[in-house]
Amino acid sequence: MSTIKVDDIQSRQSTDDAISLASDSSVSLKHSASAKLTTTATGVSITGACAATSVTATSVEDSKGDLRNIPQRAQASAITLVAADAGKHVVANNSANVTIPASVFSIGDAITIVNNSGSDITITCSAVTTYLANDTSTKSSLTLKARGIATFLFVSTTVVYGSGAGLE
Repeated sequence: MSTIKVDDIQSRQSTDDAISLASDSSVSLKHSASAKLTTTATGVSITGACAATSVTATSVEDSKGDLRNIPQRAQASAITLVAADAGKHVVANNSANVTIPASVFSIGDAITIVNNSGSDITITCSAVTTYLANDTSTKSSLTLKARGIATFLFVSTTVVYGSGAGLE
């Protein structure tokens, strides 16, 4: 068997490397000299968009966690939402009231609140403009009925829409 040893492979029509072979055994496939797919000791790193007709995976994650799972924050006392609650469901136990503070959330942030008690809870909207679905007036305080569930979606940093079962 013959062996060919090279560091890079180029097309005859380009001066840019198309494939790079590193001493650590990693391989990079390039477009216009920019690595797009690189092998690593733990798998493959892709830079840019990846198109596929099908994908099989055991989990899909982004910077906030598993995309098939809505992380939970459970609290038995008064809750003031924080930026880390975006993308989560917050469980209010023992009739814990909830405050949605101003200047914390970004456009597109969503939070679901679950009232895990047999009593109503109050959701205080502190200095954010809050609209309830099917209602044109702004709200500074809302009630989430016993065992109710409601989702709040920020359409700007200061405007949030709420909707859900038992939200008044």
